[in-house]
Amino acid sequence: PVKAFHNAMATKTAGVQVVSNEEPRLQMKAAKKPRAELAPPRMYNHFEGSHTLTNKADLRETMVSFYLRHGRDPFSVVPMTFVVRTGTGDPEFGLWRRAYDGIADSTGQRMWLVKPGDKANRGNGIRIYDAAEDVAARVDSKERCWVIQKYMESPLLVHRRKFDIRSYCLVTQEPGGGAVRAFFYREAYLRTTSAEYSTRTKDRMVHLNNDAVQKKGDDYGKFEAANKLSLQEFQRYLDEHHARDGFSVQGALVPQMRSLMADTIRAAREQWNPRGIDGCFQVFGFDFMVDTSFRAWLIEVNNNPCLELCNAYLSYLIPRMLDEALQLTLDRGFPQGAASGSPTALSATGWEEVYCSTGPAADEVSCDWAAPLPEGEVPGYPDYANMGRSFVALAPVGSRGGARKRSRCAKRAPGQVMGEAGDGANAPAGGG
Repeated sequence: PVKAFHNAMATKTAGVQVVSNEEPRLQMKAAKKPRAELAPPRMYNHFEGSHTLTNKADLRETMVSFYLRHGRDPFSVVPMTFVVRTGTGDPEFGLWRRAYDGIADSTGQRMWLVKPGDKANRGNGIRIYDAAEDVAARVDSKERCWVIQKYMESPLLVHRRKFDIRSYCLVTQEPGGGAVRAFFYREAYLRTTSAEYSTRTKDRMVHLNNDAVQKKGDDYGKFEAANKLSLQEFQRYLDEHHARDGFSVQGALVPQMRSLMADTIRAAREQWNPRGIDGCFQVFGFDFMVDTSFRAWLIEVNNNPCLELCNAYLSYLIPRMLDEALQLTLDRGFPQGAASGSPTALSATGWEEVYCSTGPAADEVSCDWAAPLPEGEVPGYPDYANMGRSFVALAPVGSRGGARKRSRCAKRAPGQVMGEAGDGANAPAGGG
């Protein structure tokens, strides 16, 4: 029925209606005979083609194509990633093996993630390896698409534990194939692990921030309610444990996340909504990580982000975020159904526009820190094994989770706000 409804939107035909709309189930009914009357206005909270971001393998292709087109190293914005479809016989596996050997020899880093490249979420199927033979065995274990991604061995930590950041993105499109707009929600949250970080273990509780993984641990919720922190709480942590850096979450980290989000939508927009269906919009969950130089990295994009109200902060954040998203979409499409006094002005919400496909900078790179291609690289003939060295340029992490002093080649994060001393010195990434 959902497909029939979507097809009816695409062909602008009448005769499909919702007959039951309950929280866990949506039922629709299609007329046996097409009706001649004009189709009523409809809206749908999904874009055809959004898999170009939410599918892990497709996200790699989308981001790589975009940055190569602009002469930038894609793996200075997203982690170094290889897509293997035919096991160790795949030519891209050979590229990965060359990258593995080169990075291991030059930095000593050997940790990689292997993920299902197609339909998988909630941490399912993700494995952590430090031996090339184990990676080879994994991609040969089943005929499917695999993603091999460099593991961030020098992440910024909170109380010596890993975290990532979940942020929300609303995408809309004006009728008649009009402008695609992307909006960043001002409030986001950290997802923490329950165990101290170490590269000496491959324990998923140490390395994976996914709620579905962490909930299975005995220490879930022990340090933070539902293993979540607001950006304000994160700032207080940095002020206490990284005072010498004077780093501002709102002044330096959030702008990076906004730019990453803008480039991601910019990279995918031409592949979306191929049938030009009016009334589509979608809320995505973007996941970012932060390294010890306070640089943000895009990890993945979620098609159906978790909306569970698992602690007091999310019980405030998520309903408000969704309500304001619907004010900018459904309430504008169906003003007769909007609540009395419901604001539809962007300025009255927590959403901020970060991209417009008809704007003056529609095809420009927002992440101005994205490195140029390595010397000798030709955009049409990329050597993935030779890219992304800024991702692994940081100093290795000590076994107890406290990052050692940063390598001199690690650049300061874009827009970083420094303390009064202005010397760029950094407290250990493990903090307190």
